[in-house]
Amino acid sequence: MLEYSLIILSTVLFGGQFIALNAYQGKNGKSYQSILFFCAVFSLTGALVFLSLNGFQLGFSWYTLLYAGIAGVIQIALQIAGIKALALGRVEVYTLFNVAGDMSVAYLFGVTYFQEEVKAAHIIGLVLVLLALFVPIIFDRKNNQKSRLIFWFLCAGVFLANGFFGSVNKIHIVSGEGLSIKKYMFYMYAWIAVLSSLSFLVMSFLKKDETKLLLNRWGLLFAFLYGLVNSVGMFLQYSYADKVPASILFPLSNGGAMVFGLIIGCIAYRKKPTLPDIIQIVIAILGMVLFLI
Repeated sequence: MLEYSLIILSTVLFGGQFIALNAYQGKNGKSYQSILFFCAVFSLTGALVFLSLNGFQLGFSWYTLLYAGIAGVIQIALQIAGIKALALGRVEVYTLFNVAGDMSVAYLFGVTYFQEEVKAAHIIGLVLVLLALFVPIIFDRKNNQKSRLIFWFLCAGVFLANGFFGSVNKIHIVSGEGLSIKKYMFYMYAWIAVLSSLSFLVMSFLKKDETKLLLNRWGLLFAFLYGLVNSVGMFLQYSYADKVPASILFPLSNGGAMVFGLIIGCIAYRKKPTLPDIIQIVIAILGMVLFLI
């Protein structure tokens, strides 16, 4: 039961990270330079968290370095698509695409790559979760503005990126090769920090005025908070990933993140869920419950 308790606790943190991301975007905008700055700050925070969890001692493995690098590149792509999507649409819709992608793609990896058991209830649950993604599109069908089409395209990118991100991490963990999960996570955050920092420095030479605007305390604070809750949530979620099947791990963690994300978002922004939000959440939760049967 300890592993499931830690996974549920991680969902609370993951629910809160969406608010930190949205708050950062509100302070520092949606430019590519702003996104790279965000990635640099949050990943450096995550690297420091896992460096301390490792007792400031690290090993080396080419296998770990490779998978951590792949996961790092996917995470940067995820953040770029995510912040761009948040600039065009609502955080509730973005959140569902984010968690549904991690759950759905990772589930398919579980039953194919890891040869986990296929159940009829799981298939129905997967269909319901995917159906939930179309609820806001149906209610938004009269809006054909170009910005809305771009928003849905970005959400699809978030869906796929987060799904492959979770799958790459799971593959490394259960393979039994390379370094421990805590060391792997350090290298993953380190890859993101190096790649995003170098890219940010290059763009800073081209846009010096914008760089000064990004260096404000609120932007730094929200990026730091995101990195803190994200890294701790990652540690809690993946600590027992080798013992919990992917077909259970990802539905449980992402279902909780979606619910807590909606609750925290409503409290933070003092607003009530809309009818599409409620329908979408109900369908998605029903689908995720079926994964636990």
